[in-house]
Amino acid sequence: MAVNEISSQILNEINPNVTPISSTVVEKVPTPTFDYAEFLRGFDYYDVYQAIGIWYAYQTCDKKQLMKFDRFSKNVGDSEYCKLILTRELVKYIVSRSPTIDYLALDAERKIPLDYWSFSRFPGARNCLSYLRTFVCRGSSNKLDVYTSLAQWCNSIESMTLYEIGDDDPKAEALSSLIQGQRRLCKFILWGGTSNQLPQIIHALTFHGFGLKYLEFRFCNFEQCQQPLDTIAMSCTEITTLKFIQCGDLQSNITPNLLNPIFPDLEVLDLQGTQIPSEALETIFKCANIDLRKINIEKTESRHSRIIESIANNCTNVTKIKARLTKDKMTQLSKLFQSCINLESLTLYGPLPDRLYIFTQDASDDLLVNLREIVPATLKELALKTDCAFTASAIEIFLRDCHADLNRLEFISYGSVWQHLNVIKKYAKRRGLKIKEQVAGNYSELLMRELGHIIVEFENLE
Repeated sequence: MAVNEISSQILNEINPNVTPISSTVVEKVPTPTFDYAEFLRGFDYYDVYQAIGIWYAYQTCDKKQLMKFDRFSKNVGDSEYCKLILTRELVKYIVSRSPTIDYLALDAERKIPLDYWSFSRFPGARNCLSYLRTFVCRGSSNKLDVYTSLAQWCNSIESMTLYEIGDDDPKAEALSSLIQGQRRLCKFILWGGTSNQLPQIIHALTFHGFGLKYLEFRFCNFEQCQQPLDTIAMSCTEITTLKFIQCGDLQSNITPNLLNPIFPDLEVLDLQGTQIPSEALETIFKCANIDLRKINIEKTESRHSRIIESIANNCTNVTKIKARLTKDKMTQLSKLFQSCINLESLTLYGPLPDRLYIFTQDASDDLLVNLREIVPATLKELALKTDCAFTASAIEIFLRDCHADLNRLEFISYGSVWQHLNVIKKYAKRRGLKIKEQVAGNYSELLMRELGHIIVEFENLE
């Protein structure tokens, strides 16, 4: 309906010399009860583009010819060009009619050329976007014009999500200016920043030290950034969620400071695939203390020898942990279970048992059996994908005496997986549960065939 409503207006604005859609066609278009664009408060440019594509595909050849898009392209069958024209003009119409847009998401896959989504060329964009609250900019095309325009128009963006900064802003100066100009930025997410761009971004974020709550970096290169974690810790003291995912090695000399607390309100820490010094990690645990609820360091190397014990000593209210741990450090779980009585999910990763596992099998079983009575009653998910393999008898003893109502269990088995599954079925029957899903199988390598991998999910009987 919106496309039909503006169809003649589109062609007139693009080229006044082009004959518009015939009046007979326009007359058949009913006048809308209300102007939808006036009520629209947010849109995803890429979704508009996709919707236009679906609408255009269902139009008859006669109707497409009446639109006379062939006047703008040498290729009469260039439907992609027609979709871009319609998308641009529909967004122009929305921007010119809507009093304010508070949610804006741009191109997703570099399919839309800059000329078709450059808001600096859209009439009414300044007024419409001046109260923007959520800004999402995807793709890796040129974005300098968008950053520059929004920096001039907007100062109330609260949430900013960027998938790559853009090729035409090599040092992120325009983006940094946009970040600094906001008065209430509380959430910032960046995927794929380069080493030349990130120093400017980190500096810009320090201007939001008393408002920034959520900070996330993914696949970013911090090689040329001097201790970014330290800079953020000293400036942004109200962060509740901090994520550095697949960001390589971060240098840090964070130490406890009474004058400048280190993330005192932190609730979620996600360092999957990112390395930081063990001293800095322990400092974060100590300063966050009882507020820290979720910890994900599953890809961090096991060089932090007492990492689980450090969590147990400092973060007693933690509810979810993902960490990397080897068998020689599994004894720390006793301290963890005794201290963190609200723990709901525990996932431990590590290498598979080596070929000498048969000589230490009793020790692995003893580790599990000794934990059975101290597992927190709140625990719902338990995954032990480490170099510990457990026999069916050890699993049976553990499940029989465990007080937790597990709904997901994952571990490395020793012996026939069918024996383990029978034990699990008995547990489910005893607890009034049914097995929602199970995945089980032995490893195919000759010297590892006694080992299996079992994943089971439970749900309550209806």
